[in-house]
Amino acid sequence: MNTFNILSKAHMVLVLLFVISMLIKTILIFKSNEQFDNYRAKTKMPEMLVTILFLVLGIVLMVMKDGNFHPLFYMKLGAVTLGIPLGIIGSKKHSKALITLSFLCFFGAYGLSEVAKKKAVVQEVEVQDQSQLGIELYKVNCVACHGEDGKKGLGGASDLSASLLSEGDAKNVITNGRGAMAPYGGQLKGEDINALATYLQTLKAQ
Repeated sequence: MNTFNILSKAHMVLVLLFVISMLIKTILIFKSNEQFDNYRAKTKMPEMLVTILFLVLGIVLMVMKDGNFHPLFYMKLGAVTLGIPLGIIGSKKHSKALITLSFLCFFGAYGLSEVAKKKAVVQEVEVQDQSQLGIELYKVNCVACHGEDGKKGLGGASDLSASLLSEGDAKNVITNGRGAMAPYGGQLKGEDINALATYLQTLKAQ
């Protein structure tokens, strides 16, 4: 597990702890101000520590992502940005409405994080499947002439390890053929051609 994943999991645990604490405060504010204040007094330092840690870790993760954010990230960031002042003002004024809105903001942010995480896993699986598809298509359609490493050159087949074709050019050659190579546009679907062209880039000598 890389550093980013470890920090991401730690961040999610901290956020979950904070959301649970917010839920408890939301319940208590509806029961009595006294119980609410007692809970705040007892959990002030731990909650402050959790809040600082999850904010700092969130900033670190943002830097590590280097701007490569899922669209849901901006919704989550907005919810957290709104939830913090609502919680502070709501606590000072013992406002049930503001405390509830603050809890909903943080709960929503946590939910958005979970959704984004699941989408990321699905995308990773799709990428892996696409890569495997390219390998299988190459074995079935290309190995006989090009060889496992792309260098076989049977019947004048190009040395794929030395190819200068871009992925887009490779798609065109696969689809329409070139020289002694027959066109595969009528045999392979568009997604198959895309997967195969992508795999061919991995055969180029580094």
